[in-house]
Amino acid sequence: MRADQLDFHSLVEFAPDRGAIEFSGRRAILLHTDAMGALRKELVETLGADIAKVILTRYGFSSGHEDAGLLPGFMHPDTVEEFVRGGPRVHMFSGIAEVETHSVEVDRERGHYRMSGFWRHSYEAEQHLRLFGQSDEAVCWTLAGYASGFASYVFQTDMICVEHACEGRGDDHCAWTLMNAADCAPEFSGLRKYFQPLNIKDRINVLEGKVYERTRELEASEQRYRNLIEDLPEMVFALHVSGRMLQLNKAGRTRLGISPEQLPRMRLKDLVLPAHRGAAANFLKSIATARTATRLDVVMRDAAGCPVPMRLQVEPVLKGDRIVGYSGLAIDITAQQERERKLTEYAARLENREQQIQDIINDAVYILDLDGRFSFVNARMAELLGVPADRAIGRSCGELMLHSSAQRVERDFRRRLNGEGGPPFEIMLAASGAPNRLLEVSSAVLSTAGGPEGVIGVARDITARREMERQLAQANRLSSLGQFASGIAHEINNPLGLVSGFAEELQALMESIPGARSNPDFDVLRQGLTTIQEQAHRCKAITDNLLLFSRKQAVPIEVVDVGMLVRERLSAYRDIGLTRGLAVDLSLDAALPRIATNPTLLDQMLRNLIKNAGEAMNGAGRVSVILRPAEGGVDLEVLDEGSGLPAGVIDHVFDPFFTTKAPGRGTGLGLSICYGIMTELGGRIECGNRPEGGAWFRIHLPADAAGADTSLP
Repeated sequence: MRADQLDFHSLVEFAPDRGAIEFSGRRAILLHTDAMGALRKELVETLGADIAKVILTRYGFSSGHEDAGLLPGFMHPDTVEEFVRGGPRVHMFSGIAEVETHSVEVDRERGHYRMSGFWRHSYEAEQHLRLFGQSDEAVCWTLAGYASGFASYVFQTDMICVEHACEGRGDDHCAWTLMNAADCAPEFSGLRKYFQPLNIKDRINVLEGKVYERTRELEASEQRYRNLIEDLPEMVFALHVSGRMLQLNKAGRTRLGISPEQLPRMRLKDLVLPAHRGAAANFLKSIATARTATRLDVVMRDAAGCPVPMRLQVEPVLKGDRIVGYSGLAIDITAQQERERKLTEYAARLENREQQIQDIINDAVYILDLDGRFSFVNARMAELLGVPADRAIGRSCGELMLHSSAQRVERDFRRRLNGEGGPPFEIMLAASGAPNRLLEVSSAVLSTAGGPEGVIGVARDITARREMERQLAQANRLSSLGQFASGIAHEINNPLGLVSGFAEELQALMESIPGARSNPDFDVLRQGLTTIQEQAHRCKAITDNLLLFSRKQAVPIEVVDVGMLVRERLSAYRDIGLTRGLAVDLSLDAALPRIATNPTLLDQMLRNLIKNAGEAMNGAGRVSVILRPAEGGVDLEVLDEGSGLPAGVIDHVFDPFFTTKAPGRGTGLGLSICYGIMTELGGRIECGNRPEGGAWFRIHLPADAAGADTSLP
């Protein structure tokens, strides 16, 4: 009989009147999988996962071994292969899992056996996920043990089932391989211990020994803790849940003049002056309600009878969810109250200093003391320095600023204290993780009662202003050059048309002369006329670029899916051969906002950047195109693996007529046109060199204002 002919009804016999069920000729019981889950939970929590795995694997091994001994009487297998396939069939009948066998290898001469397949809907994986959540390793222990025991009986040699994937650790299904134990790779050699008998008694004895040792350690630790608390200089106490004193260390007893014999009769409220007893009694009630540490300021009387201000810091002691007592500290706050009084007086003196700060400007403000260290920074200055305000106090400029900026501030500091004047100066600050900021600093001597206390400075962020000035200058240059270029282009286009037309007419006339094709002199003329037309077309392309560069017209804007647009354009570039020889990788973020742009201009700019990247790599290499969300829109990057931009070139790549290409290979207008396009589209373009080699160009495309907070589905 084949394994697939074996059916459930031939293996099971129900005798409900006798309270019996027989399965494969052996008495069986119906058992909920939740009950097996409860057993697993008890074993794991009592003996640990490793021992539980051994027990359940051995249980599965024994079940499989016995089923294999009984199955031939029902199945009468034709071959060993069919016999071993009967094990998965019985597993399915038992409701253990859905089993799918992929391959069975039987080599009796060499004693080599191998079998593999899938388990689906494993009850073990289901129970483990329900009880413990997702595991880091395979959890179908009884299934693996069953397969090992069944196969070991069939093949009469030690077999081990290895589970490679498991639903219990998040895989789609369980995948397993059954193999000779001797063939297990080194990484599976540790599985052998799960198929060996386990001496539970010895394990329990070991655990009991460890518990005894741990108990002794805890007792010793508790004694050390008590000794430590007793010798602490601070007042430490412990209270019963009723508020009765259980412990007060030596420092507390000495300070308050209380003997150990008096403690059991005292409560927390008995330690404070009568005016604070009501607050102390309510204090414990508030802790019991909040179930967290709480503070209370009270006044106690010391051994000499003098009042002492104290701060009680008390927290509940919990056993499970029940409060069983309280532990706390009593801290003398006499010195703290004195400091607070002095701080109040000092705050009054600061009013004059704060007024001087407000008289200068309400910007980023700092004060350097006479040692050149920060004695005050406001919130804006702390933000620019990249540290909390309290961490800046007492530190020098060199510790928080770039070296050149620190030198500039220190030089101004010395000049001011020497009574010298000077105009505002500029510094650069670079807080960690933040972009560099350009600041304009004005300073003056800070004085109180006629004497200098330091130097006060006000730093105004002029980064945006300088960027606007730079952009305005660039725009003015582009506008002037655009007007000039437009005039030249129009003046040149007419002569170029005549040159090209006459060359074409002469070429047609020459072809009509009899014998022209066989006359070698006409070949020279023909080649010359062809060259004239090619160069005229080249000049026409240059003038077209000049006109494009100089144009000033309204640009129609529409909302587009930038990911789809870029993907389509790259496909089109491949079709027309623009990316021939290049490997173009496109990386799209899953959540790109829609952008407001002009698709035609964006296509022109992307085409230019791809073309430049290919030329930078001599027509062969990898170009990466990356689209990712950015603040206010989307960043589109084009990266190449060429030689990168030479030193001193990056600041000029967008200038008109600037090019690093050989004469005759470029006009220097391509990137200037890209810059103009981004200006018209309300975005920006940047460039730089990659650390691993090659250049990068990044264009920022603004998001659609109506849907800037929404992403594409």
